[in-house]
Parts: sequence; C-alpha cells; structure tokens
Amino acid sequence: MSPSSDSVRVAIYGDEYSIKGDVDIETTKKVAEYVNSKMEEIQAGVTSRDKVKIAVLSAINIAGELLDYKKRCEEYRHKLDEVEEKAGSLSRKIDENVCAM
Repeated sequence: MSPSSDSVRVAIYGDEYSIKGDVDIETTKKVAEYVNSKMEEIQAGVTSRDKVKIAVLSAINIAGELLDYKKRCEEYRHKLDEVEEKAGSLSRKIDENVCAM
C-alpha cells in the first residue's frame, strides 16, 4: 500500500496521538496496537505506574526483539548464500557431465 498523507488517531497506553506516517494507515494502527500491548505487558510486570518508565522499558523490549530478528535474518541470509553456492556448484557439475556425454 502507499503511504497516507492523512493522519490517523491512535490510542497508546491511555493517551491519544495523531500520527502521520510513511506507511499506510492500517500499518500505523497495527504498530500503535503493538506498542500499546507491549506497554500493557511491561506494566503488568512492574510495580511502577510511571508512563515514561514503562515507555522506556517497552522501547528497550521492542528494540531487543528487533535486534534478535535482525540477527536471525542475517543467519538465514548466510544459510541462503551457502545453499545458493552449493546449488550453483551442483548446477555446474551437472552441466559438465551433460556436455561430456
């Protein structure tokens, strides 16, 4: 979908925000819902009711998830490169054997 030039109103942890993003409105809503759910999850595990502290802990948690996903993507990319290299090698061997017939 294309980015929206309209802003969208979302609720995050009891506060309303008007967001104008670089992505479509539905994606913006999903991101806001995820942030809200993460803040609620963090709040359930701490005694503090300080919104800033909960927001920072949530941001750290989300950043940790992002870094984990990036690491796994890099590992998968490395494995994919290895598979592509093996496939290319096998393809060359097949070509050599077909030509030798």
